[in-house]
Amino acid sequence: MVEGALFQVKNVFERDPDRPSCHGSTVTELPNGDLLAAWYAGSHEGARDVAILCSRLPRGEDAWSEPLVLVDTPNKSEGNPVLFVDGKRNVWLFFVTMYGAEWTTCRIKCKKSTNGGFTWGRTRVLRHRLGWMTRNKPIILENGDILLPVYDETRWHSMVMISEDGGETWSTHGDIGAPQGVIQPTVVQLSNGSLLMYMRTGGTGGYIWKSVSLDNGRTWSSASPTSLRNPNSAIELVKLASGNIALAFNDTTRGRTPLNVALSLDEGATWPFNRALETGEGEFSYPAIIQDADGYIHILYTNRRVNIRHVKTTEAWIEEEGKR
Repeated sequence: MVEGALFQVKNVFERDPDRPSCHGSTVTELPNGDLLAAWYAGSHEGARDVAILCSRLPRGEDAWSEPLVLVDTPNKSEGNPVLFVDGKRNVWLFFVTMYGAEWTTCRIKCKKSTNGGFTWGRTRVLRHRLGWMTRNKPIILENGDILLPVYDETRWHSMVMISEDGGETWSTHGDIGAPQGVIQPTVVQLSNGSLLMYMRTGGTGGYIWKSVSLDNGRTWSSASPTSLRNPNSAIELVKLASGNIALAFNDTTRGRTPLNVALSLDEGATWPFNRALETGEGEFSYPAIIQDADGYIHILYTNRRVNIRHVKTTEAWIEEEGKR
C-alpha cells in the first residue's frame, strides 16, 4: 500500500466542441490495473444528442485515451453511467436512457464486457418503470450479493437493487424518503456487516441524510440528517483498504463549490479530516471515488460542465492539512 501524501490533478479530456457540456462521471479499476471512466456529454443536459462516452488510463501511464462513444440511443438522451467490476472480472455499465424530456422518463439499463471494457454485450433494460435512475457504484456484499444503489426521480426516494446470482436477476428493497427528498444513495458495508447509506437531499440549506440496514440491504431504517452539508448535489462514499471511509462531496449548503474529500476513522461516526479539492468559482460536482489495488484514491468529477477532472491522492494527503 502507498505511504505518504500525494495530490495530482489532470483533465480526463479537454473541451469537446461537438459535445460542449459533460457531467456525471464514473470510474472503476479494471482487472489488469487500467482505470476506465465514463460520463455523459452533448449540447446540454437532457438534449437528444447526449451520449455516454468513455476513456481509459492504462496502468502506469499518465494520459487518458481519446474519448469513445459507449452508448448513443438515437434521438434519446443518456445519463448517469455507473461502471463496476464484479467478482468474475466482468465489467458492467449501468446507465439510464431518457424516453421524454425529463429525468422522470428514464429507464435503467445495463450491459456487460468480458474483456476489460474493450467490447460490450447487448444492452438490456434492468428496470422498466419510468423515473428510476442510477448514480453511484454498486458494492459486493460479504455474502456475495451485488447491491446497486438506485433512486426514484419522481418521488425523490432512495432504494437498492440486489442480485444474488451475479447480475442475472435483481430484486428491489427499501423505499427511503425524507421531507425534502433523498436521492442518489451511496452505500458501504461496515465491519459489523451492517450497511451505511448516505443520500443527497433536495432544496437548499440542506445536509446529507443517512439510513442503515442490518440485513444485507433488505430493510432500511428511517432516514435521518447527518452533520455533513449538502447543496442538493451528488456525493459518493468508498470503504478503503485501511477500514476507513472516504466521502467526496460539496461541503456547502448552496452552490457546487467547494468540492471536498473527507475521511472517517470510525466508520462514519465522525469525520475529523476534510480537505478541499476545488475552491474556485463555478461548478465542481458529481464526484466518483474509488481506491485502486495499490492504495491510491481516485476522484473524478465535473469541471464546470466543460470536462471531467481526475484527482489521484492518498489518505495521508487528506489527513495532512484536513484536520477539522
